[in-house]
Parts: sequence; structure tokens; C-alpha cells
Amino acid sequence: MAELRRVPSVGLQVIPGKPPWEAYLLAVSDFPVPEEELDPVRRFLQRFSAAAQQRWKLVAEVGLQLVQLHLKDGPARVAQHGREWIPAVGLGVWPDREPPRGWTDEDFNELGMGEKPRELMFQVLRVTTTPEARSQARDVMLGLGTLVQILIPDSLDAFFDRSARTLLAPIADPAYTCFPFFVPLLEGKALREATGPQLTAWLCGCSVYLRESAEDKGILILSREPLGPLLEDLGGRLQTAPEPVWVVPC
Repeated sequence: MAELRRVPSVGLQVIPGKPPWEAYLLAVSDFPVPEEELDPVRRFLQRFSAAAQQRWKLVAEVGLQLVQLHLKDGPARVAQHGREWIPAVGLGVWPDREPPRGWTDEDFNELGMGEKPRELMFQVLRVTTTPEARSQARDVMLGLGTLVQILIPDSLDAFFDRSARTLLAPIADPAYTCFPFFVPLLEGKALREATGPQLTAWLCGCSVYLRESAEDKGILILSREPLGPLLEDLGGRLQTAPEPVWVVPC
């Protein structure tokens, strides 16, 4: 008998939702993701992003988290595509954390043996050129832990107007208020502790949010739209035991 060929797939672990938001984690072994593990993840995100944009008439924003960019050959990848992407630098803001501020003496006095001071800021590069360049940046940079992709029902300008009003409000240190744009950064901890209305406010009008999360060792996906029908269209099926997970061929 001919040996059956195993179809590559990814698993989206279902995170208990906070209506109207659904949440999932596509777990990986680590960042940077080994290339053989990364291939199906990249194919899934290509298909998922295209299907979501078409289904709900969304536009895509792609950002790169600088704190992860040093991994592997991240800087070289950005430099290679600089003319195509023309990246701009903005600020990533964790809306569930203390607002960004400069270091104080207390920050150093409270450090334990071998501990490093907290990050001063979480800068994000955004691709400023074409939709095709944004898709290319997602595919090229995927796997380092840098990616943030936001799918928006209106315009990028409208999204950044909302994100500036929302994310700037609690920031008192003027050193952090002069960036040209602001991007929400969310991790699994925030999803577990926030309410649905809080998530809606933090996500500033986006419909689908994806982030490579080193904190969760995977890719977080949040959606205001029901993803079940879309995942079924991609060939996915929901397994309910031992824990709910969508298995999607790619």
C-alpha cells in the first residue's frame, strides 16, 4: 500500500473569550521559530489574512517590534527591504501595564542580583508603502517574534487617530508623547484579565489583531468577527478534547 502523505497543519488553541472578542494562540516551540516549523505557519497566515481581508473588507497594517528585531538576521532583513517598505518608527504601548516612563534611581535600587533594568520603550516599525509591501514584510519577518498585524475596517489614518487618543491618554512623560503613531501591544495575560469593553477600547477599532508574542511563545489572534466560518472555509475543524483547538491544514 502507498504510504499516506501527512498534510501539514497548524493548531489554534482557543483562549476563553471576552465578548465580543474571540482569542486564539498559535503556539510555537520558541522564537526564532525553526524554518521547518515556520513554513506551515507562514502559509496559514497568508491564507488567513487574505480570507479575512476579503470577507470583511479590511485593510492591513503591519508593524515590527524592535525589541525582538535583534534575533537571527532581523536587522539585515529590514535593511534588504528598506526601499520597498520605507519603515517609520512609532511607539508600542501595553495598555494593561504602567505607562512608559524614564528610569529612576528606584528602578536600579530594586534590581535583584543579575536582573536587568526594565525596557525603556517598545518601539514599532511600520511599513509605510503599499499593501503588497506590508504582506511581504509579514512573510519575510515572520518567525523572529517581531510581527504585529492589524486588520482594520476603515482607513489606517482613522486607526492611528484613535490609537493616539487612547494610548497617549495615560502617558505623562513627554519623552514618549512625540512619536508619529502608537500601536497597542497585547499578551495572553491581558486577555485573561481584561473585560470585553477594555479590549475594545485598547484595540482602537480594529477587527482582527495578530501579534507574535514572545511572552506567550506563540502568535496571538484576536477577532471581533466570528472566525469559525472562516476557519471552516480554510478546511479547519474544531477539536473539543482534551482542550478546544482549531486544526487548520496549510
